[in-house]
Amino acid sequence: MDRSLLRKMIVQSLKRYLWEEEDCILTDTEWNELEEKILGQMSEEDQKEAVYTIIQDVVYEFFTNK
Repeated sequence: MDRSLLRKMIVQSLKRYLWEEEDCILTDTEWNELEEKILGQMSEEDQKEAVYTIIQDVVYEFFTNK
């Protein structure tokens, strides 16, 4: 999956948890962590068609574990 598309999808998901778009600023480490978790779950579960659900789950987990 193209990483720029993946980042756009992550940002859309982040907006559900943040008040301002400026709050969507993540460090490079956090971006990489989110991307790797999402890509790992997609390949692990062979669920390329469930990308949206996987992204929602990973972002939710990211915020609840902070």
